[in-house]
Amino acid sequence: MSSFRSTAFRWLLLSTLLTYLGTGVQQTATAWLALDAAGGAFTVGLVLAARMVPNLLFGLAAGTMADRGNRARLLVVVRLLAVPVMLALAWLASAQSVSVWQLVGLSFCTGCLSVFDVPARQALVMDTVPREIAPNAMALNATAGRLFTAVGAFFAGVLIPSLGIGAAFVAAAIVFVVAAGLGLLVRPSEVATSHRTVYRLSFGQAMRAASRLVFDVTEVRILVFAAVACEVLGFSFQTAIPALARDVLAAGAEGLGTLNASTQLGGALAVVCLSLVPARVPRQPVLGLVFVLYGASILALASTTSILFAAAVLLVTGACAASFDVLQQTLMQLTVPEEQRGRAVGVWVLGIGSAPIGNLEMGALVDSLAAPAAIAINGFLLLLAAAILLVRVPVYRTHLLVSR
Repeated sequence: MSSFRSTAFRWLLLSTLLTYLGTGVQQTATAWLALDAAGGAFTVGLVLAARMVPNLLFGLAAGTMADRGNRARLLVVVRLLAVPVMLALAWLASAQSVSVWQLVGLSFCTGCLSVFDVPARQALVMDTVPREIAPNAMALNATAGRLFTAVGAFFAGVLIPSLGIGAAFVAAAIVFVVAAGLGLLVRPSEVATSHRTVYRLSFGQAMRAASRLVFDVTEVRILVFAAVACEVLGFSFQTAIPALARDVLAAGAEGLGTLNASTQLGGALAVVCLSLVPARVPRQPVLGLVFVLYGASILALASTTSILFAAAVLLVTGACAASFDVLQQTLMQLTVPEEQRGRAVGVWVLGIGSAPIGNLEMGALVDSLAAPAAIAINGFLLLLAAAILLVRVPVYRTHLLVSR
């Protein structure tokens, strides 16, 4: 646990804990509001799509800003801007009738905040620890995020039936204020800060350099392909979870909170394991294996008929989703020069901007075919995408497959 020797990393980790605690509350409350008060599964997909669209619109800009500006200060500003959005969601939840388009608009706002948070937060991790232990620090930070998103989801599932959806959003707002306060205490190393100032480009030049990464760096291009495939076919399972909880498993908001918490808990356990993997171990074969397991777990989710079985499967699905994210973010940053790390994460964010396609596709499939069939279709297609990656790019195969 060498990462904990850094004071800046410890403060960043505490800020991450509370940021994702509030995020878990907000995501669960928003999904339930979309399903129960504003419409059906397609509305859930529409709301989730609106949250992901900013990744496509602002991913490169967010990565460039993370490279050029004060990353710690940017995180504080983003958390404070989240407060009025949470209060607006609380007001909407208390209204007698919920407008879908108001909910979509506010979900878009939360996505805008997230897209500027992710590149700055991930790049800041590497600013606070030596490069040789950076993969482990990335995994630890992701562990904190996933674990406390799970806690937030579970907390929302308990809070909504007792105090209402509006109370959940108010709780998220309070948590974000505290997270912003902790962010003020993050002080990156002077070496990391000074290294970035050597390569000072205009914002437009930096944006163009970021877009060129996809064309000039083969590894980045491969990772973007994998990100698009997983976002459209893999992460879209989240759109089906509210309908699965209510219509198939006969569970309410508590059931949705349990399922979301299981997903995040699985993710937390997975990234704990990743944090223990020695830095010398190549990450590409690990990512290839995770890709295959991801598709298989989503196929298994399609056959669930009880809340306990679904929660158990989602532990694995969440583990795969979290591992995929962490491995991609780590490989993206290790592939490029130091001064382009923020932009590399911005390119990854741009790749996951394809998520709205999957959210809308899954929502439409759930409304027309029901949740199990919709989940099974995407699980099969995700396995097919994993097979294409393993066949076309041998470095992503496991040693077992290579030596067959």
